[in-house]
Amino acid sequence: MERNTKQKQPITPNSKDEGMKWVIVGVVLGIIVIGLWLAADILERKAAKVASYAKDTTQTVSQNADYDFDLVLTEQNCNGVDGKVDIVLITDANYMDFTRVAINSAKQTKCPLSRYHFYVMTLDVSDSDVKALTALQGKDVKIDVLPQKEADLFYIRDTHVSKTSLLKYYIPNALPALDKVLYIDSDILVLHDLNKLYNTDITGKYLAAVKDPSWFFENTHVLELNLEKRGFYFNSGVMLLNLKKFREDNLIEKLEDYTNNNFRTYMDQDALNVVVGDDVVLMDFENNAMNFFFEHIDLATLGQFYNRNWRTYEDVFAPATIIHFASSKKPLGTVATKDEFFYMLQKLWYKYYAPLPPLD
Repeated sequence: MERNTKQKQPITPNSKDEGMKWVIVGVVLGIIVIGLWLAADILERKAAKVASYAKDTTQTVSQNADYDFDLVLTEQNCNGVDGKVDIVLITDANYMDFTRVAINSAKQTKCPLSRYHFYVMTLDVSDSDVKALTALQGKDVKIDVLPQKEADLFYIRDTHVSKTSLLKYYIPNALPALDKVLYIDSDILVLHDLNKLYNTDITGKYLAAVKDPSWFFENTHVLELNLEKRGFYFNSGVMLLNLKKFREDNLIEKLEDYTNNNFRTYMDQDALNVVVGDDVVLMDFENNAMNFFFEHIDLATLGQFYNRNWRTYEDVFAPATIIHFASSKKPLGTVATKDEFFYMLQKLWYKYYAPLPPLD
């Protein structure tokens, strides 16, 4: 048999394909470089904003060396204050004491003619817990307890944000007869009447809330929420909710979808910030006076952020309608020293906790 002496030619890559490969590589690298540049630019602009708020804040802020005293609240004028306020809270067995203090403080500090109706959405609480809540009812203070099921949503465990907080999404369903309600976290103190806050105009908006300093000072995850155009990030611990608009625009479904498809640290707060978009009314700081940031940022800087001329921590918290213990550091179970302003706030919290009977 005649042998085929013709040698096979080596396979060489097509020069056109090879060139295209390098074009693709170049495009990908270019996209990465641009992305890094944009991220750096955003961070640089954020840093500039921080610097602008911090600028000219080197003045001396008068502070007490000892906070072992009772905070004297700003006197409120109850003339003409005569209205009903619908309030909703969410709690589980772990937050029962905080919830009772929140309700008791509101009860003790309301104007005489104000009428409060509390709706407490509960998760896995005992019958004795329910009785402890309803025992706080009194003249012009009504309390309804609404048992709930755990939300079947993706959950990221955080140091102080519980899965119970996701029940916020379902407030419109839990209160079908209401078009508006004031939501408050359990870890708060109500120190002045709530009628003015409750009568904030939210026509055409989803909610009213107080801006949160995380926008400038904490948690780089806020940058990922794409709220640059809106220009603020709000705290979801106190919100006046337009339940009618929530229902009309199927906001519950949108919040569920966002939560299940976006891995965010602050869960409901991040979801609400993104989903409600521009339909938000910003309220005064006094409606959600968060103590946490004052432990890390000087008074003058935060004063500029909230357009206040605070000189002492008493200036910050005495006029507050609501004080919010917005971190894992809570007044119950925390050992504070007398040189911390938290000690002053903790004493105030215990003023409304001490008279309550212990839970079974």
